[in-house]
Amino acid sequence: MFDRSGFLNVVIAIFAIIGLIVVFGVAGMAVLHISMMHGMRFCGAPMHVRPQ
Repeated sequence: MFDRSGFLNVVIAIFAIIGLIVVFGVAGMAVLHISMMHGMRFCGAPMHVRPQ
């Protein structure tokens, strides 16, 4: 009916592509988060003002 090794290679390739998209997405979000929270325009001090 179909060659099992070819079908298996296609399934593995699909999972590899999905995995790469997830890894790049998480890495991109982490870089953006770090640059926003700890970068040049760090806004930690105004966010943690204590009431008097």
